[in-house]
Amino acid sequence: MMGRLHWRGWWVGVFCVVLGFSLSCTRKLEDERLRVFRGFEKDDVKTWDPANAYDLVSLDLVPLIYETLYQYSYLSDRYELEPLLAETLPQYSADRLTLTIPIKKGVRFQDDPCFRESRGQGRELKAQDFIYAWKRLAMPSVQSQGWWVLDGKVAGANAFHDLLLKATPQDSAFIFQRGWDGVQAVDDYTLQIKLLKPTPTLLSLLAMNFTSPVAHEAVEKYGDRQGNLSDHPVGTGPFILKRWERNHEIVLDKNPNFRGEEYPTTASSNFMGLIQDGGKTIPFLDRISMQVVKEDQPRWLNFLKGNRDAIVLPKDNFRQAITDQVNLVPDLVKKGIHLQIETGSVIRFILFNMKDSVVGGDHKYLRQALSSAIDREEWINIFTNGTGKKMVNAIPPGIKDRPTSNRIKYDFDLASAKNLLKKAGYPDGKGLPTLRFDLRAASTTDRQFGEFITEQFKKIGVKVEVISNTFPAFLEKMRQGATQIAHGSWSMDYPDAENIYQLLYGPNQAPGPNEANYNSPQMNLLYEQMSTLHAGSKRAQLIEKMDAILQEDCPWALGYYEAAYDLSQPWLMNFRSNPIILNRFKYYRVDPFIKKRYLEQW
Repeated sequence: MMGRLHWRGWWVGVFCVVLGFSLSCTRKLEDERLRVFRGFEKDDVKTWDPANAYDLVSLDLVPLIYETLYQYSYLSDRYELEPLLAETLPQYSADRLTLTIPIKKGVRFQDDPCFRESRGQGRELKAQDFIYAWKRLAMPSVQSQGWWVLDGKVAGANAFHDLLLKATPQDSAFIFQRGWDGVQAVDDYTLQIKLLKPTPTLLSLLAMNFTSPVAHEAVEKYGDRQGNLSDHPVGTGPFILKRWERNHEIVLDKNPNFRGEEYPTTASSNFMGLIQDGGKTIPFLDRISMQVVKEDQPRWLNFLKGNRDAIVLPKDNFRQAITDQVNLVPDLVKKGIHLQIETGSVIRFILFNMKDSVVGGDHKYLRQALSSAIDREEWINIFTNGTGKKMVNAIPPGIKDRPTSNRIKYDFDLASAKNLLKKAGYPDGKGLPTLRFDLRAASTTDRQFGEFITEQFKKIGVKVEVISNTFPAFLEKMRQGATQIAHGSWSMDYPDAENIYQLLYGPNQAPGPNEANYNSPQMNLLYEQMSTLHAGSKRAQLIEKMDAILQEDCPWALGYYEAAYDLSQPWLMNFRSNPIILNRFKYYRVDPFIKKRYLEQW
C-alpha cells in the first residue's frame, strides 16, 4: 500500500509539472499574439473598490477599470482638466454654488454577470451611478478614505452621513436609498451638485477615483458584509480584471465593450515627441501584466533582460545607471533605454500619531527632539542618492501659494535635540519607553530605513522597536490609527496646497487621509478659510500661518521632496510617468517589431 501511494504521488507530481508547463506555454503563446505591457508592482493591490483605493499600488490599476467625470490632459504640462465621462465642463450658477454636469451617452459598464439583462454588452452608465457611488463614501461600514471629498463641501452630505452613523441596520437601507438633496440626477444624463461654499478645487476632486461611478448591481452581487467591493471590480474603463494571483501577478485585459477614446492631438512643447499617435483610438494595449516583486534587485535584473517594460530606478542601482545625476550611462543609452525624471509631487516624512499617549497630544517637545535628531542630508544621500530635496515646508516646489520659509524649524541639531528631550522630561532618554516605528513594507530598502531611524534616535538616547509590515497591513494600521511613529509618504492627488494640508485637517483623521490624527482648532479654521479661496495673496498668507503651526507642533518630522527616475524600454511608446495622471497606461503602446529587433541585438 505504501508503494502504491508512493507511485501514485509520483504520477500526480509528473502530471502537475506537465500541466504547469502546458499552462505556462499556453500563456506565453497567448501573450505573444497580444500587445502586452509588462511592469512591476512593489506589493499587491489592497482593494479594487474606488471608495477605498488610496495607496500607490491600487491607484496604478483601479483608474484603468473605473473612470471619473474629468481627467488630466495627458500631454499638457499645466495639469489641465478635461471631460472624461462628463460631456463638457460644468455649468455654474451665478453664485458658483450649483454645478450642472452633462454626462456622455452610450457609456457602458463592462459586461458582467451582475447585469442580468445586458445581453453581453454591460449596462449603460446613468447619472444615478455617480450618486450611488458618492453615497457609499458616506457609509460608515465602507469606511471610505474618500469621505473628505464631500465632507463640508456638498450640501446635505454631512447630515446624510450623520443619519447613517446613528441609524439602526434596519433604517440604514431606507436612509441610503433616500439619499440627500445636495446631489441630484436631473435626468439619466445630467448631474447637479449643490455646494455649501465655493470650492475652487472641485473639478480636481471629480477627477479622483473616489468619485467614480459604481454599479449597485456589482455591490449587491460581489460586495462583502460591509458593502466593500474589494475583489471584483466592475467599471466603465478601458480595461477589466482578467486574473489576480495574489502577491504574484495582476493581469488586466482590454475591455471589449469599451467605447474608445482618441489619443491627444495637441501637446505642450515638452511632450511633442509623444504625439505621433494623435487621433488614434486608445487603448493600444491588449493586456497589462503587473508582476508583484517586493525586492529591488529582482525587478532591476528583469528589466535589464527586457522582461519588463518600465521600472522606477532602485536606489542601490542608481550609480550604475545614472551619470551626472541627470543622464543615463552609455551602456543603457546603447540599449535604447529612456529616462524620465519626475519631481515635485511626492513627499517623505516621519509621522507621529497624535492620539498616542507617549508621542502625541501635548508632547510636542518630544516630537521636536526627535525631529531635531534626524540628519536629513544623510537620509537623502543614503535613500535617494542625493536626488531628493530637503523639505523646508509641507508644499513641494512649483505649487501656487507655497510658503516662503526656507528652513525646517526643528532641523538636525543634536545639541538642540538633547535639550528638547530633557525639556520633554526624558534627559538622555531616561524614563522614555521604547518607541515603536512602523515600516511601510518589508523590502530591503524599508529594513534599511528602519535601521537608519534606529541609529538616528539612538544618538540622543532614544530606543526604537522597528516593526515590519506588508504594505496592505501597513495601510490597514494607518486606517485604524494603530501606529505610534511611522514612515509617512504622500503622492499628490492634485497640484494644490489644499491636497497637502487636508492631511492635517482634524475631521480627516483615520480612516481618512490625516494619518497623524492631528487636530488643531487653529489649523482647522485656517484650512477651512484657505479651501474656499482661489490662488492669490490672501490665500498665501493663510498658508504661511498654517506652515508655522505645522513646524511648531511637529505632527510630522519633515523629510524630503522625492525625485523619481523612471526608465522605459525602447519599444514602449507614449511613456509618461506622472503620479497625478493615474490613468496613464491607457495611452501606452508596445511596438512588437522594435521589441524583437532590440532583443535580438541584446
